[in-house]
Amino acid sequence: MPRIPEPTRLPIVDAHIAHYGEANTLYGISLLLVPGFGLPELQALRTVYAQLGADIVLLDQGTLPNLRSLRDGTFGIDSTDVNGVWIRLTQYKKRVTTLLGKRNPLSRTVPNIGEVTIERYLTILRSFANHWALVNASLASPMVLGPFTIATLLAAIAAIDTKLTEIQAAIELLVLKLEQKEQVFGDEEEDERELTSIVARLLLYHSEIEARSPGQPIADSLPEIFPDGGAPLPTIPFNYVAQAGAVVKTWYNFASAPAGAAILFFKEGGLALTQTLGPAPIGGIQVNLWNGVTLVGDLDKFEIRNADGLTIARGVRDPSLPEPA
Repeated sequence: MPRIPEPTRLPIVDAHIAHYGEANTLYGISLLLVPGFGLPELQALRTVYAQLGADIVLLDQGTLPNLRSLRDGTFGIDSTDVNGVWIRLTQYKKRVTTLLGKRNPLSRTVPNIGEVTIERYLTILRSFANHWALVNASLASPMVLGPFTIATLLAAIAAIDTKLTEIQAAIELLVLKLEQKEQVFGDEEEDERELTSIVARLLLYHSEIEARSPGQPIADSLPEIFPDGGAPLPTIPFNYVAQAGAVVKTWYNFASAPAGAAILFFKEGGLALTQTLGPAPIGGIQVNLWNGVTLVGDLDKFEIRNADGLTIARGVRDPSLPEPA
């Protein structure tokens, strides 16, 4: 539920750390916000947040692109890539028919490559591997495509399978670290914000300084935390229903959306989805379908965000809102 733009978060923390140092000097003490939490602990919390950000960048821009490149390189970037398996699949049918003749049932049942998508990599390759095993069983010696053998194909299948597993694990770790990062920072509604988060500590720091030095320069110079001064987010009544085929339908009155509404944000567990808002719908009710979702209990989050991805309204379920036809 971001309200503070990511590029300004660490500068905001750094401004408070500098101000905290000035306050300690002014008061001549090491000011504690709660027992055991002072300026060094705030600096340590900043380090944790910054490290999570660095971990996320490494996963998103380093680990995942590298794993995907290895996965796609093994299969082949296209059908002419001499380093991939794909080009060998295009040679397979001609080789089989040359060895067995066009009338042989195995020649007539060579797998079709079909649409090449990441999701079908293993299905495609396993079909050829199964067929190749039958071809080899019908020949006096195993069929080869130059240096490429069925063992090479099986090794490629294993390599791609491993990379797919590693990619999924990296994606899940990325999602976890994103959630941990948001929790550490605490840019959330008050009822969801951890009391040990950075924002919670900064708010506590503000109240401490304002109580100690009302109207004094040290209080008047407190850095801002929220760009809107911390005003509560508006809420939007909405409703939803789970449909067959792992689809969730949401709806709300479009007229109640605040100015600047551009994106709908939907979160269920580790699954976060967005949809772009278009023109006002006929009848005034905005209906959206979210595919590939199985609800467990209540929907976690439904938000309206601006074009920069900042939350400008929070959805609150109203079960009395009738489902549109």
